[in-house]
Amino acid sequence: MFVIAEGHIRSAFWAWHDLQSFLLALVIFTAFWGIVTAILTPYAWYVELIGMVSLLTEATLGMPQLIRNCKRKSTQGMSIPMVLAWLIGDLAKTGYFVATGSPLQFWVCAIIQISIDIFILGQVIVFRGRGGGAESSNALPHTFDENATPPHHECD
Repeated sequence: MFVIAEGHIRSAFWAWHDLQSFLLALVIFTAFWGIVTAILTPYAWYVELIGMVSLLTEATLGMPQLIRNCKRKSTQGMSIPMVLAWLIGDLAKTGYFVATGSPLQFWVCAIIQISIDIFILGQVIVFRGRGGGAESSNALPHTFDENATPPHHECD
């Protein structure tokens, strides 16, 4: 089963050591939120809340990458064309939201997403000259070490 070293629950949560523990957690999570949603679906505030959480989750998907790049002062493995593709896709999606008159929360989340894309693009451009970026190395920045202890971050 899944064992967590004291004080490392956030950093160890995704370090599944076996498929059964992961599947059990997934089934419990899905069942719990499925029941909650079945009960609360008649309430408009709950439906709106789920929609906003969903939009914000998608809008901030690039944030961990942005933070990691900043901490490492490197964008190893990333390229300008890749980030431009993200940006173009998000601009197209925003154009669709504007053209179809989507509600304000779609626009707000799209602007957040575009802003993160622009910041990451800036990081790729700035850090490229420092040896970071896709062109500098074909090596992956991290390898999985099953016996390694979870890292300690200043936010823990």
